[in-house]
Amino acid sequence: MGFWNNICRLNLQDFRPGIRSVAEFGDRLVMACMEIGPGKEDAGHQHPFEQCGVVVAGRIEMFIVDERRVLEAMETYFIPAGVIHGWKTFDMPARILDVSAKPN
Repeated sequence: MGFWNNICRLNLQDFRPGIRSVAEFGDRLVMACMEIGPGKEDAGHQHPFEQCGVVVAGRIEMFIVDERRVLEAMETYFIPAGVIHGWKTFDMPARILDVSAKPN
């Protein structure tokens, strides 16, 4: 709880196949650092809370409803609650810092 010294050197743990992460949980927010392996894809999902983040390293293609962009290090995203969104990685991992409202 509190501080992360260097996002690029965090000790990430297996979260899902091809995704490693570490997270901090507050009363109303979740902050997660995730590294998504190469060639992974989320074809789309939605949830009832807002989500935002920044790409720390690598490249990732993200879509939010009908808008699709390739994001690189230090580029950000904001996903409104309830909209379909997803992502895919390329030939190298992508590391992101993601913040969302804590699900009820």
